[in-house]
Amino acid sequence: MADLKSRGLEETIRMHGRRNDVRPTDPTIEEFCDIYRDAMSQTESPPTKPSIEYYIRSLKLICLHANISRLKKLDRAKIDAFVRNYQEQALADGRQPESVKTSINSWLRNAAAMFSKLALEGYARIGLSLENPFKGAKLRRVKIKGYSPLQKEVLDKIWKQASLLRDGNPEAAEPKPRGRWDDHDFRKPQPEAYLLLLLELGLGLRRHEADKAQWDWLRADDQGRIYLEVRQTPFFMPKGKERRVIPVDKPLYDALLAQKKDDVFIVPGHAPRVYPAGKEPKNLSYRCGMHHRALAAWLRSHGINDAKPCHLLRKEFGSYVANAFGLFHAQKFLGHSSPSVTSSYYAGLTDLPELKAAQIHG
Repeated sequence: MADLKSRGLEETIRMHGRRNDVRPTDPTIEEFCDIYRDAMSQTESPPTKPSIEYYIRSLKLICLHANISRLKKLDRAKIDAFVRNYQEQALADGRQPESVKTSINSWLRNAAAMFSKLALEGYARIGLSLENPFKGAKLRRVKIKGYSPLQKEVLDKIWKQASLLRDGNPEAAEPKPRGRWDDHDFRKPQPEAYLLLLLELGLGLRRHEADKAQWDWLRADDQGRIYLEVRQTPFFMPKGKERRVIPVDKPLYDALLAQKKDDVFIVPGHAPRVYPAGKEPKNLSYRCGMHHRALAAWLRSHGINDAKPCHLLRKEFGSYVANAFGLFHAQKFLGHSSPSVTSSYYAGLTDLPELKAAQIHG
């Protein structure tokens, strides 16, 4: 207001406009995170917005534990200090050493992505010259654990009792109040959770994909074969920004179609909230969070004790495809960016030698 009174409107606008155009040479961590978002928005092929926010949260956590507030203070010594401080605190809290190392490595790799060649070029374009403080840091390679398929009895039980999830099971236990999230009443129909089960176990969709899957993703070719095409919509961007096509078995298609409502989305419910440009949430926003919680609870009651029971459905689908059709098809249907990822999960299932009974001659 003082500038406005003393300089007038036009001069004040020019003066403050110049200030906004100047990038700080020694930004705070918060300022640097905003600069990173801005730089990525001007890049031809930026990371997805959820990935950008994962990287930012990792950098902030590192800086918090290293007790620094400005970017220039972030160097190898401070990064090493973060590793020591976090490791000591986590082990004192009773966490397993291997789990602590995995967490540390994940945060280091995510934060280092903010200093990739692409990012540094983006900063240079807006007048900020930086070096990568993570250069030379020893980042442990993330080892993907191979997948062990569900026991046949468990999988058969899930498919056979899926109709009780859809229509309700009169013999299910009465739900109990549990604070924020009460037990789900499986005595009543849970058709939305049933549809999520079909999409994730039957077609290997990720949670975000099943959440935003639309009926127009399903189509048939001139030979009557049915496909589901995971593709971009106004509400959804595929991981890696690439579409993929998954064949749909006729019984699975019929089961989906039997639940069709007058809705754009396969799992009915409210439309995703549309945000103005630049105001999008930093984390993935789900339409069907409550129904996913119901499906997770139902799966646990059927013998799946994985930390992420819904994501395990996708892995089970991948296991089936890898065994039946090979790793190439598994990679394509799952939408893995690299064959090595698919191989890390499922090669142990497909590379087993075929053992034949020895011919014994007397």
